[in-house]
Amino acid sequence: MKWSRSFCGFFSLVAFALLPVIWSVAPVSAQAVDSSSAVVDDWTHHHVFFSDPGTLTDAMMNGKREEWQRIVDDPRYRLQLMKRSAANRAQTGDSAPTNAEDTNDNSSLSRDWNVTVASAGASVAIDMYPAKYTFAPIATPSCTNDFVVFPVSSAGSATRANIMGVNNLYKTTCTGTVPTVLFAYYVGTGRVRTSPVLSLNGTKVAFVESRGSGASIFHVLTLDKSGNAGCATSTTPCNGTVYSGPAVPGTHNSAVDTKVTFSGTGNINVTRSSPFVDYTHDVAYVGDNTGVLHKFTGVFNGTPAEVTTSPWPVTVASGATLSGPTYDSVSGNIFVGGSDGNLYCVTSAGAFCSTKSIAVGNGSGAAGAILDAPIVDSTRHTVFAIANNASDAILSQSTTSLGSQVKVIMGKRGNSLYDGTFDNLYFTSVGTGHMYVCGNATTGTATPVLWRVGFNSNGTIDTANDGTSFTLASAAVNCSPLTEVYNTSTTPGTDYLFVGVSASGFATGTHNCGGTACLASFILPTSGNSVPTAANATMTSTYVGTTGPSGVIVDNVSGAAGASQVYFGAPTLNLGVQASQSALQ
Repeated sequence: MKWSRSFCGFFSLVAFALLPVIWSVAPVSAQAVDSSSAVVDDWTHHHVFFSDPGTLTDAMMNGKREEWQRIVDDPRYRLQLMKRSAANRAQTGDSAPTNAEDTNDNSSLSRDWNVTVASAGASVAIDMYPAKYTFAPIATPSCTNDFVVFPVSSAGSATRANIMGVNNLYKTTCTGTVPTVLFAYYVGTGRVRTSPVLSLNGTKVAFVESRGSGASIFHVLTLDKSGNAGCATSTTPCNGTVYSGPAVPGTHNSAVDTKVTFSGTGNINVTRSSPFVDYTHDVAYVGDNTGVLHKFTGVFNGTPAEVTTSPWPVTVASGATLSGPTYDSVSGNIFVGGSDGNLYCVTSAGAFCSTKSIAVGNGSGAAGAILDAPIVDSTRHTVFAIANNASDAILSQSTTSLGSQVKVIMGKRGNSLYDGTFDNLYFTSVGTGHMYVCGNATTGTATPVLWRVGFNSNGTIDTANDGTSFTLASAAVNCSPLTEVYNTSTTPGTDYLFVGVSASGFATGTHNCGGTACLASFILPTSGNSVPTAANATMTSTYVGTTGPSGVIVDNVSGAAGASQVYFGAPTLNLGVQASQSALQ
């Protein structure tokens, strides 16, 4: 079923007719009403996807009315639909914004801006993400309301924030200092080592403060976005352009920081697991470094608290370091990877699924662990994870009951592996789509290689990659997770793929990494089966640092110059960076 029929039909007949009813019965309604046109992009939106669910009529004819409703009730589906329906308008020839910047795919490379986050090595880690709030994603961007949140992976202090946000983001559209410090908070002496999650209306942010001793702390921070939260004292000028040091929430500002200490005894450390918020039920899940999965309620709409009545917290894999958890609203299951190389399934009630776990990696060192949160396609009932076994890089697809596992070899065993992503074709018609993955070479040194694998019409992954590859580096180094965005500023649209390498980036082609750490973009085919044979643009170590970029988040698409952007951290440069989608300039 093509996107142009089912998604456009759904959007026109259901999204506008039924959406008020859908939101009126969900606990998240207050946020949804306040932010009906806004888009949030954080790490969770890169791990839950919805391939085409068809129309309501299709669902009723196939006896899947209830399942279809669970999909369209999911706020992340609504956000994906907003982005992809804009893509559909461009594909079908309807008017779409134009952006001269985004048509210039061969520009020289630099960056729009960078902002100092903290000391060297304290910006967003290679496998973590900042978070972005866009008030009006396909209209004129807001210099006041749009903002980006960067976590700080170094100890907080009176002179060092744990979490920081900037607005006035868009070069050539916004005026004055670009960007502007919107808030910078000191919330404790720990480090924010994992990715933050934003509320749908952009008023709150949830994150974990990890401590070297004692238990980690789950924070829900109500933001003061007046500009006062970048000031340490009441006498320092606080107009958003002067940053005198981090503010304490509630001191000289209206911010409120609710803290919940993780249950358990001893050092309950969290270094790999970002919180996943189930918006509909206002619940967050977080894994720790002892193999325990925690559940928090009242996250954005109530009073945050950890559930400590049996069976919560759930010991998933005793002694294992857990990845970020991914919640699937259709099955009601939570999927989490372990440092033992296994993929685990826990129900929202805290029980293990009928199949508790399946093996993906061999658990030998970081390479054999599942480091990244699983990816779920809620429509197709599939879950993906990646890790190395004893000899190969393995991409695993199984059902959301952990059945029918297919393991696809993505080169030989190599360094740490992080998640791939789907191309736009997958959302148009799953059987023509692909997942792109950074695996490794098949022979010789396990250099990182960009691979592609296809699917049949039911969404079952092929048993082997299709042989399409692009060598990303000349040494055995790590890749960042992959990010895709379908930008409709051109017609019929441009499908961008972003991936970073931590060192020794490829030196071939007009746009190359020059043998350094690098962020590269590729333009993916929007029809047919052509493949990228060269990078579209690159940004080298001058702006991504000597260990490469973090995970990349994106704006939606906009017609305003300088407003279709990507955001990431450069850890060794202690920077948060913005660059254009089209040319990384």
